[in-house]
Amino acid sequence: MTAATAVADAAAVPGPNRIAALARAAAAPLARTSAKVYRRFYQAANYRLRSVAGGRFRSACRPVSIALLLTERCNARCVHCNIWQNKGKEDSPGLAQWKTCLTDLARWLGPVQVTLTGGEALMQPFTPELVAHGVSQGLAVELLTHGYWSDPARLEQAALADPWRITMSLDGIGETHSIVRGRPNFWEKSLASLRLLHRLRAERGLRYIIRLKTVLMSHNIQSAAEVARFAGDNDMEVFYQPIDKNYNSAEDDRWFETAPTWPKDPEIAAATVNELIRLKRKGYPIANSFAQLEAMIPYFRDPMSLQAAVQGQAAHEQAPNCSALTTLQIQANGDVGACHLKAPFGNIRHGSIRQIWADRPRYWEQGCCLAGRGVAAPEG
Repeated sequence: MTAATAVADAAAVPGPNRIAALARAAAAPLARTSAKVYRRFYQAANYRLRSVAGGRFRSACRPVSIALLLTERCNARCVHCNIWQNKGKEDSPGLAQWKTCLTDLARWLGPVQVTLTGGEALMQPFTPELVAHGVSQGLAVELLTHGYWSDPARLEQAALADPWRITMSLDGIGETHSIVRGRPNFWEKSLASLRLLHRLRAERGLRYIIRLKTVLMSHNIQSAAEVARFAGDNDMEVFYQPIDKNYNSAEDDRWFETAPTWPKDPEIAAATVNELIRLKRKGYPIANSFAQLEAMIPYFRDPMSLQAAVQGQAAHEQAPNCSALTTLQIQANGDVGACHLKAPFGNIRHGSIRQIWADRPRYWEQGCCLAGRGVAAPEG
């Protein structure tokens, strides 16, 4: 719905409620703009708290990277992820508990970004309703999906809630994507989902961003720039991520020596990243910062020295900080954590998310796990 349509609909509200409806309709675009400004300052302030005054105020940090993993089930068979191998019934919080969590986050932190992911988030029947609830609370909801649907009803319902962003995995154009995702016709179904999102946004006047997420790996390392060109031609954006060890696999610091997904020629990988940097300079909608792209080159050349920072999404930072300072991840069973190398420290079924955060272990005071894994530990 466009702003003009919203105002017109509000004008049709009968009686004394008309003025209030008009005020809400007129304020909606401003609210989104204000929320964007808030998120920018919120992120900057909390990142600054990690190191200001030698890290004296680190404990005051609030979460910036917030993800709710709604399920550990997935109907893809991706070559770079093992989560699809999970079987059996999940012990997961219900819709009401997930809603409570989102409401608590909004009341505590304001209109921050919250990512709903998995597994494949839309395998949970209630995900569209949860998206709508998060939006109603003022949160900048991002929905991650692979778009592999014969029946796109859940994707359409989620899109109509008009979240802040819908991110779809796209690891190549054409057959490359189907090979990476391990199912026949994955490209065709993904493309149909993208066209649906594009059409709904145009026809309904919705404002969500359509982002593509591409993992750079051996299968697509020489053709990854095609995704940026596709995004530019279709009013989308793309975010690139360097390959890591398979998600949901055992810890192995030398995984890249045997993984078929690891690019064997580091100079070909470096050339691809340099091409992405050139495309970004030309104005292609690549969402990565230049620092994030540039950090991939030494990683592909020497993964052992940077893999811990890549896993913590800190490879582009000049002085990496403990991710537990600003990371909040809630697992499909409700467990709450802040570092993928540490055990959970709470569960949303047994306490409020704000209190769980306040009571979390001070990992940064115990010696950051980045130390000894090829990355200098944070100072302070």
